[in-house]
Amino acid sequence: MNSKADLKAAREAIGKKEFNEAVKACKRVLLWEGENYNAWVFLGVAYTGLENDEEAEEAYKRAIEINPETMLAWHGLVSFYEKRNKQDLLAKTINQLIPRLIENGDGAKLADYLKKLLKVYKDQQDDERYLELLKSYFLPMSPHYNLIKDQPDLPPQLQIWKMIITKMEKEQEQQIQQEVNSRRFRVNAGTPAQILQVVEGSVYALSKLDRMYENVLELLDSDNEAERETWELKLLHFYSKKLLGVDKDHKSEIYEKVMSLAIRLKYAEDSLPLQLLIEFNNVGSPDEYDWELLNELIERFPENGLSKLAKGYKLYQADNVDEAFNYFSEGLESTPDSLFGYLCVSWIYYKSKEYETGLEYATRGRDLVRKIKIESGFSMTKAWVSLEICMAHCYRLIDKKYHGDALTLYKQILQRDPNQIEALEGTGLILMEERRWDEAMERLKLIVEKLDPQNHKAIVELGWICHEKKDYEQAIEYTTKAIEMASNIADYYYRLGRIYWSMEDAGNAFKYFMQAVKLDPYFANGFTYLGHYYREIKKDHGRAKKCYQKAYILNPLDSDAAFHLSDYLIAEHKEDEAEAIFVRITESCPKIGWAWRRMGYSHMNIRSYNEAIVCFQKALRTDTSDVRCWEGLAESYSKAGRYVASLKAFQRATQLDPSSIHAHHEQASVQQKVGLLDDAILGFQKTLQLAEQQGKPNYIPSLVGLAETYLEHAKEDFQAGFFGRSSDGCNYVFSTCFQGLEQDATVLMFWKLVGDTCMFYRKIPQHVAQCNFESLQMMIRITSNDKVDPLKLNNDVTCHWLSEFLTLENVDGLEGVAALTVTFSCAAYAYKQAIMLSKNHQAISPAYWHDLGFVYYQLGLLDPSTASIELAIRCIQVALKLEPTDSMYWNTLGMIAMSQKNDTKLLKMAQYAFIKAMEFNNKSAIPWTNYGFLCLACEDYELANQAFEMAHGLDPEWISAWVGQAYAASLWKTNAGDLFEHAFMANGSSNALAMMEASYGYADTVYQQYQDDNNAIIMAVFALEKLTQKERKDAVALNLLGLLLERLGQYERAAEAFASAILALESRPESEEQLVKVYANLGRVLCAAGDFEGAIGTIANSDEPIKLNVYSQLNAGIAYYFLDKLPESLSMFEMALNATENDINLRQDVVVLLSKVLWALGGEEQRSVAKDQLFSCITENPNYLPAIFSLCVMGMLEDDETLTTAALQELAKVPVHVAYESDKEQSIPWLFSKFYKLKNTGAMRALIKSVHQTPWLGLVWSRLSKEMVVSNHPDKEIITASSLVMSRKSSVARLQSEAYEYAALANHKDQAKSKKYAQRSIIMAPWRLNAWKTLNNVQS
Repeated sequence: MNSKADLKAAREAIGKKEFNEAVKACKRVLLWEGENYNAWVFLGVAYTGLENDEEAEEAYKRAIEINPETMLAWHGLVSFYEKRNKQDLLAKTINQLIPRLIENGDGAKLADYLKKLLKVYKDQQDDERYLELLKSYFLPMSPHYNLIKDQPDLPPQLQIWKMIITKMEKEQEQQIQQEVNSRRFRVNAGTPAQILQVVEGSVYALSKLDRMYENVLELLDSDNEAERETWELKLLHFYSKKLLGVDKDHKSEIYEKVMSLAIRLKYAEDSLPLQLLIEFNNVGSPDEYDWELLNELIERFPENGLSKLAKGYKLYQADNVDEAFNYFSEGLESTPDSLFGYLCVSWIYYKSKEYETGLEYATRGRDLVRKIKIESGFSMTKAWVSLEICMAHCYRLIDKKYHGDALTLYKQILQRDPNQIEALEGTGLILMEERRWDEAMERLKLIVEKLDPQNHKAIVELGWICHEKKDYEQAIEYTTKAIEMASNIADYYYRLGRIYWSMEDAGNAFKYFMQAVKLDPYFANGFTYLGHYYREIKKDHGRAKKCYQKAYILNPLDSDAAFHLSDYLIAEHKEDEAEAIFVRITESCPKIGWAWRRMGYSHMNIRSYNEAIVCFQKALRTDTSDVRCWEGLAESYSKAGRYVASLKAFQRATQLDPSSIHAHHEQASVQQKVGLLDDAILGFQKTLQLAEQQGKPNYIPSLVGLAETYLEHAKEDFQAGFFGRSSDGCNYVFSTCFQGLEQDATVLMFWKLVGDTCMFYRKIPQHVAQCNFESLQMMIRITSNDKVDPLKLNNDVTCHWLSEFLTLENVDGLEGVAALTVTFSCAAYAYKQAIMLSKNHQAISPAYWHDLGFVYYQLGLLDPSTASIELAIRCIQVALKLEPTDSMYWNTLGMIAMSQKNDTKLLKMAQYAFIKAMEFNNKSAIPWTNYGFLCLACEDYELANQAFEMAHGLDPEWISAWVGQAYAASLWKTNAGDLFEHAFMANGSSNALAMMEASYGYADTVYQQYQDDNNAIIMAVFALEKLTQKERKDAVALNLLGLLLERLGQYERAAEAFASAILALESRPESEEQLVKVYANLGRVLCAAGDFEGAIGTIANSDEPIKLNVYSQLNAGIAYYFLDKLPESLSMFEMALNATENDINLRQDVVVLLSKVLWALGGEEQRSVAKDQLFSCITENPNYLPAIFSLCVMGMLEDDETLTTAALQELAKVPVHVAYESDKEQSIPWLFSKFYKLKNTGAMRALIKSVHQTPWLGLVWSRLSKEMVVSNHPDKEIITASSLVMSRKSSVARLQSEAYEYAALANHKDQAKSKKYAQRSIIMAPWRLNAWKTLNNVQS
């Protein structure tokens, strides 16, 4: 086998494209030489020609395995993949081949295969690997670049760098965006623009793009200026952003590169180079910038933010202020980091006197300078100083409270530059404001004498310091020198005029003021002082007003001009224009107190009290010692209903000005409103003292207030039940009103108060005799002139009473109905005077007509025979004619008409009036309540109840409605007690009638339902006492009071109440039956009190005996019995027995009493009759215990064991519940104990049994304790202790006292404890003699 021949044959066959023959030849070689490299390569070529791709690929790979170092198989495989367009395998194979080619140093093949690989990546659009391949082999920085650099058709380096830059820019942009998104929501992250700036700086600080840009620039042709400019601009933008992120060691290097590029590119089609060249300048004012660059920027880039700022500054210099500020706004919005913009705006706002805004922009500008220093390393010291000076000036001029901040800034500036003139000037001006003249002069002289002798600003300020120090000659010298240096400044002439004004040289002052306004027609201060000149010197108020008006128009912040102009406007009643001035001044200068104060009073005049409060508060923030402000604030608080705050404000006002009449008066008025009546009285009295000291005796407003307060105090005392004090208060009103009427008899309020006070006596008629009639006489005589009927009304009874009253020389004897009638007549006269003084004015007089009508109504109630009721109705009708929609007048008309129950026409009028009252005031319970009473009078109970229910719904606290409903319930025979009780407990009404009705109803309820509740009885007694003090002739109330006092055991007071009731009834002949009952009640309590003679006296009335009832006979019988007049007693009881034939229960009581008297007579026959009577009584009612008790006791006294035993057996048969109900005093166990005690056996057992049966009763425990103490039982201490516990549950003082007494006796061995119990016994019932004896025994 010749392998070489076969290989040659295979190569020739391949050349002839006879691929089958080539395959055969190769296989023959491989049959003998399986590792033959060339055979496998030729086989791969043959299979490729036969398009047997799988075999061909396998053959090439086999060849490579045999000898990987030989390139032939590699080339064949690459060619195979290339032909078959198997790009992935081709790329893989080339990547495997490239290291071998590098190793072999075959630059041509390497370049060829790299280009093939680039094509594959390009076709696959694999930009990542394509770009990586370019960077790795085709750039000079590649270690293999020298192998291929001389090969043809290599990719251009410029293109490669552009591709790399594009990719890196995109990656960094994505990185920046991701970082911005992650930082957006962090706390204190800043604005989106600030976040972006920080992120770009940090990313670009680590970026290598700048080197790449520089490489591109190196590769560019020098002739290609446009592209070079583009890449240089990219590099400039990059460096400007990178500058923010690099550390400070590299900032200066980057800054130099930035500025170098900016200079080179200032004519490029990009605004950044010009912006950088403009902004990075260390200048102190906008004028120091390079305006050639700024003008070029404006021309080439008009929409740029910096261009707009520069354009705005130029417009401002051309006095086009509005348009200039529009450009400033747009420019700063576009370029918020423009230092040029902040320098412009801050100083422009300062010059425009908008100091707060100027301060804001200057502060932001200084912060920007600091930021530029940190970010770029470039220090802008001049801009820093300029902005700090602007800040300091603004602080100085905003408000005095910021002078400290301004001085701090000035000192910082002077520490860096001690000769900084503006800082020295500012410091001097602040010292002048603080009136530190010498220190200010020192600073300003330093400027004038050493730094800038031509500084006329400092010179004129030196003149002003001399003016303030009253060195007028030197002041004139300095100011004249300043005028010589700058003769066109109006302020200097104005200051010279002010100096002459202070020297009271009005002529020269006027000359220089005129020169100032002629030089500058817009100089407001000059016009202000011209106004002062015309107002004070020439008294030409017309010209003065015009000057002030001109000054105010020119400078709305001129508070002096505004103040005097507002005075003129107010004097001309142009309040709206004056208020407009106040509003404008307060909006422009919130620190001007007088404007806030005047605006506060303006708001008060239109009743906008809350707005007035705000104004006064703001005024007080400017001057806390302004008394007028405190007074205005206090009045506003008062009018707004905030009385506590008002009192505090008035208190402050009176502290600041103790002599202020107005403040003291208003403070007292507020105290009166809030119910501090005692304080109000003292306040008004102090105001009157102050007024007298200041030459204003009898100060009318305070006299009115004092009289009103006295009347309110009298009403308050009346509500509290102090009727005597109330009467004294009325007299104080009279004396105060008389004092005021002597001063001015035309003051309506005095007559109104006199009338109201006179009518108040209808509530306290028992004290009418204490009325100061002398003062009333003198007040009427002030105006009467012997005419007591100014209105000349027909059938006016008051004229007669007043005529008689005025003729009296001694008025102290008036009392009773006559005194009350005179008082009401005086009230009528007072109201008539008020009507005459009001001249029947529609807004004022209706109330006085109403009050006059009410007076006649009360007179009609006192004396129904007069025509007073008709006059009352006529007066109310006049009031309604003048004011037809007043519900109170309609209600009063209804009440007056309703009082005439027998007149059907008037009852209809009452119904109509109440309905009209409801119509005009549908939220008042009063007309509904009165309508309910009208329905009760007409016996329409259902409608009455509905009316009262409606009144409850409108006002649940209106007591009259509850009283009315209670009466309706009583008429329906239902339980009215709860309603009366509720009315009394909730009684806070000023309706005296309702109070009285509620008091009586409650007392009656207590008497009927709460027989054992001492607390309720005491409260009912108090209510009736107050009622009877007001209504001394109310016999029913007096009788009920006596019954309640009797229940309390206060028999003497009860007897007084019954006696008063008898006096009231004796004046009414139709009340004979009631009189008999009250006499019986009086006799009973007199017997209980031990006044038996008095009890017997009740059975006769004067000379004629009254018709006796059974109870009177019983009372007399008991009284005779205790006086040991047994025959008379027996006679009375027999009479009573005959009178009770039809009343079985009462007859049994009479039988017992009669039997006791018969027994007391002592005769055998009488005692036998007594027993027979008792036996007959028991026969009729076996459970009638008093008869059995009497028989039992009779048996014990006669030692008749049979009778006693029989009686006790009968008692034992009585059921327990009957015994408990009938035997309240527990006489049954007591009798058993007495019976056993007489037999000397079992006495204790009976008492113990009673305790077991009724352990809750203190009485049985008391008896058991007494028995154990007397018998010295060993368990006495335990039982007395138990008795103490049980007695505390009882409301009976006697039982509690007895329990302590027996406890003291039981514990006699422990003297301290025994003494304590004995003392407690006395405390419980100090009237018990035994308790005092026990204490004496314990102590001895």
